[in-house]
Amino acid sequence: MKNLIKHLNGTKVLASIILLLFMSIGCNNSGQSKEKEDKETFNLEDAKKGVEKSIIGFSSALAKGDAKAASNFYTKDAVFMPHNSPIVIGRDSIQAALAGFINAGFTKLNVESTWSQGCGEYLVDTEKWTLSNGELEIIGKSIVVWKKEDGIWKQYKDMERKSTTFTTSKSSKILTNDKNF
Repeated sequence: MKNLIKHLNGTKVLASIILLLFMSIGCNNSGQSKEKEDKETFNLEDAKKGVEKSIIGFSSALAKGDAKAASNFYTKDAVFMPHNSPIVIGRDSIQAALAGFINAGFTKLNVESTWSQGCGEYLVDTEKWTLSNGELEIIGKSIVVWKKEDGIWKQYKDMERKSTTFTTSKSSKILTNDKNF
């Protein structure tokens, strides 16, 4: 029963966040002038390429152990919501959280975008990812709202969910397996 309640609470939170994201990101540019709208036409393919470039830069910064450089791929007012952890708000706080991952040796990140949609200065992306420290590999998924800041696509709202943790030894033992999502 506790697992069902935990699952339902998690589902409600996730559904609420997704609903709020779509409500806040709406593609209605009615407040913008027609001239500005014409100059800044949203191109999904260009946005996806920009996000991919940012993911590569973020992964590279983690691989180098540089939490400050990695945190610069988040907006100044970003929100990072790691699985089963407190919400982290703001780039400086996110830098400290990333330093914790780096200090634990989690510096190898692979990300695959599975769906993207956006408009204006926002892009919503669902992703599958793996994060490794050489001994453990964490497999997860995330919903990221990317926002264009200073001409660069940066993570604005980053909500992650861990699915499985493996050891990287020959036995590839599963340490945890969250089948709720």
